[in-house]
Amino acid sequence: MSDTRIESTAAAPSAARPSAGARPVAVGPAAFYADGYRLAADLYLPADRGAGERLPAIVLCHGFGGLRGFWFPDFARFFASGGYAVLAFDHRGIGDSEGPRLSLDPFGQVADIRAALSFLETRDEVAADRMGLYGISYGGGNAVYAAAVDPRVAATVGVVGYGDGARWMKSLRREWEWVAFKKRLAEDHRRRVLTGQGGLADTSEILIRDPEAEEHEHEARARDPKRITRITLESAEKILEFKPEAVVRNIAPRPLFLIGVADDTLVPAEETLSLHAKAGEPKTLFMFPPIGHHAIYYGAELPRLLGMARDWLDTHLRRG
Repeated sequence: MSDTRIESTAAAPSAARPSAGARPVAVGPAAFYADGYRLAADLYLPADRGAGERLPAIVLCHGFGGLRGFWFPDFARFFASGGYAVLAFDHRGIGDSEGPRLSLDPFGQVADIRAALSFLETRDEVAADRMGLYGISYGGGNAVYAAAVDPRVAATVGVVGYGDGARWMKSLRREWEWVAFKKRLAEDHRRRVLTGQGGLADTSEILIRDPEAEEHEHEARARDPKRITRITLESAEKILEFKPEAVVRNIAPRPLFLIGVADDTLVPAEETLSLHAKAGEPKTLFMFPPIGHHAIYYGAELPRLLGMARDWLDTHLRRG
């Protein structure tokens, strides 16, 4: 049976700091190829790994336009301190990776995630039969899709991800804006067919942000000059076509843990609930109270979130 837990607003956060037995962490640069593009990565390992010790592994899957050096180093160190090999990487065309710039194609990013799994299979430090995915927001949808089409994924955690790209994009717009958006994408599609050239848009025109997300984006752009701020309209077209919930049932009988936030105004909680409803067993659902979308990246609830995720992954990748 599925394990469903929905928290009330009175729920108190629990600390998820590394325990007294946490292992020291070493990090080193890495690289691998996906569809011929060289992708830049960092591999985090327990520094005290014994000779011949093979570790369960986690691939971190970024949010919309995310970079491996922004927020994810703390996540990677947390998981690695618990005895995991953790891979964080820049998707094709983003950050330090090769590939078409200004593109956020979720299908291409799924291919990148699968290449990351193949890279981990080559590493002596990794137990290839115990590899999992941890995806956030845009990456939450990518992680679900990748797990559904790649049987090497032994366990998947999806945090505030989306199940249907068109439904998600529509939820961020008033009806007349949605109609105009679809018309703009259709016109760009025809232009690409006739001329080979498509248009660009600021990411805020594609992902319409609430005030919290605007603040987060402003900080991200200020802190990281490599952050992608414009993308192709073709990317938006691909997002509308991307529907992780259409394939989520294929993850079963491998375990899936979905985490959402009530009243999320960037990726509605209904996206998490729909993914969970369409997933097979075994599956677990946890809904945070209305803490805001970006509390999954920082803030008082982050230690609790990471602690829950690592405990669940321990069950399925370490003791499972």
